[in-house]
Amino acid sequence: MWLRVIYPASVLIFMLPAVVNADEANKLLNMCKACHGESGMSRFEHIPNIGWQNSDYLLKQLRAFKTGNRQDPTMTKVAQLLSEADMQQMADYFYLGKDK
Repeated sequence: MWLRVIYPASVLIFMLPAVVNADEANKLLNMCKACHGESGMSRFEHIPNIGWQNSDYLLKQLRAFKTGNRQDPTMTKVAQLLSEADMQQMADYFYLGKDK
């Protein structure tokens, strides 16, 4: 009886970090979409369109914002929130136009 309860609960506990990480990644991606648009095509004249931009180029730009080698009041702050994996996910998303 206890195995029927303990086993599923332990599986959920081990899966929790992946769910939390996925939720956090979605929040970060939604933050990008808020300015750059769902597909990377911004509705705002002063925010660049990044849809279908080469993912290597996007990754390079995000790294430059994160290190301070490229400056923008918003993007420099946003890039500080992103891990290398987050930056890769964002670059891939906007290059491919969807999640992998």
